[in-house]
Amino acid sequence: QAVLCCHCFTPHPAVWHYRFVVAAPPAAMVRTRSAAVAMALGCYAAVAAAADSGIVAASREDLRRARIQKPGDRYRGDGQEALSRVLNAALAKSEGGLVRECANWTAPELQRFMARILERRHPELNALYHRVADRRRLQRASLEEYQQHWERANGVTDRSPHLHKPLRDSHCRQAVMMWTHHITEETRNALRSEGHEVPMLPEEEKAPCHAAADDEHEQAVCEAVEQENSCDWCHSEQSTRQQPGHSAPNALLPQYVGPDDGNPHGWDRKRRCDQDYKDPPCGMCEGIGGVAWSDKNDDIHLTTCTPLLKPDEVNMSTVARPIYPKAFTSTKYKDVLIGQKTDPFCFKFFPGPDSLGALCYRAEDGIVKYYDIEREAVRTDYNVRMNGVFSLFGNITSSVTHVGKYMWIINKLWAGIEQCICTDPGRNHCTQAPNCSSYVWHYNFAETAQYLGRERIGVEWLGEMDLDHFIIWAHHIWTDPKSGRLVREWKPWNGLQIYDPSGWKDTVEDPSVFNVPPAACKKGGAQFRINCDDEGNFRPKDTGDEARFAEYLRSVASSAPEAIVV
Repeated sequence: QAVLCCHCFTPHPAVWHYRFVVAAPPAAMVRTRSAAVAMALGCYAAVAAAADSGIVAASREDLRRARIQKPGDRYRGDGQEALSRVLNAALAKSEGGLVRECANWTAPELQRFMARILERRHPELNALYHRVADRRRLQRASLEEYQQHWERANGVTDRSPHLHKPLRDSHCRQAVMMWTHHITEETRNALRSEGHEVPMLPEEEKAPCHAAADDEHEQAVCEAVEQENSCDWCHSEQSTRQQPGHSAPNALLPQYVGPDDGNPHGWDRKRRCDQDYKDPPCGMCEGIGGVAWSDKNDDIHLTTCTPLLKPDEVNMSTVARPIYPKAFTSTKYKDVLIGQKTDPFCFKFFPGPDSLGALCYRAEDGIVKYYDIEREAVRTDYNVRMNGVFSLFGNITSSVTHVGKYMWIINKLWAGIEQCICTDPGRNHCTQAPNCSSYVWHYNFAETAQYLGRERIGVEWLGEMDLDHFIIWAHHIWTDPKSGRLVREWKPWNGLQIYDPSGWKDTVEDPSVFNVPPAACKKGGAQFRINCDDEGNFRPKDTGDEARFAEYLRSVASSAPEAIVV
């Protein structure tokens, strides 16, 4: 399974830790039947074409695998490197001595390998992937289109050899995906009997693709290499925003068809509506979200929304684009953090690249939030409302500081206990940014967002307001035409953010708030220090007090009244 980063994370200070069924009228039913007939004929044509070309028919098991959109636990890993090792072990087991490390291939060799796969691919498998907008679907319509693309890329790497490694590594990942998901098991067995070697995945962070700003050919190569990257759209350094792959592509283009992760929780279009939804595209008062508390579609207090004016009815001079100030302090900020579940208590969790798996939900009251893009820095101090068992012991406070590519989280717990976590947020939660680094969100990451219109929307904790609704990929953003301020943001698997317009100040008066490493993260500081060296800097795979902290949480949970311990 090719595992890729999703649309950019919610611009949340803690990014690391960061069937709506309608009775169709007769005419719509006719259109639905027509579409179903067209789809059936398309599938029949795909199967017939495969039979005429001599391609081995897909077995029931092949089709069963193709319908599974989420890989099993044994095919997953904690971060890109770990994931590659897991998948390479599976490849070595299935292919034996026919595997060859990615570094021992050239880009043209990999292209010839992929051409052999594309010649033998079963179209019914790709038809399945396209039907549900699965990321395994092929990005080009034919082998000829791939070969034309490869020929152009090879011409560029011949004169710009520094681009060979990112191109080769990207080819390795694409080749493994094609081998695994676009040919039948019987075809794989035939290729094995012929002695065809199979590439492995590169077991390292993804290589940066640096294109010259004045070389459109180099930029085209890097755009293709990073086509499926999205973390870097928002979380690369601000200074690199004009480079290929460092801003969001146009989700309205026909090659982008959502939902990218298959919408595994079945959320309706009120809770989730991505910009690359095509049939129909997102409109006013869709994807509005609200205060959610579980993955169930109905476990959310959806906000209220009434359409007021369509885009062509609005005086656009009154519309404020969804762009942050380059520096600001917000003293009236609240959010609901949503992220991937990593522990049974949802004490420690992180917003992830997609909505796959179980998610955690937690409301947080911002005490103060500071942001300065020139310093590549953001800090938010929170009063955190704990869930479940831990709610009995009161709230905690948390300070999250992100400077450059590193982040420090200080949690002040109960009875004077303090914890510091040092982290490199891009290391495990970004898959194609240069060196897998994740920086503070671009102040203008949503400057190209699509304007949907003006709505009267219930803003959590503030009340109804007349706001302008924007969408960029899975992100929904509302701005205030009166104050010109950004007020509300929603991304269904990252969270809800509310900024009171009266709480903005376009400056950070005391830049020392960004001083790092914090004292609590250094030796002799907090009682629990995780992934921190003696100077308070991030040290990979140095879990430090993580085991002791886990035991501390278990002891706190066990002290709760038995009746409420789950």
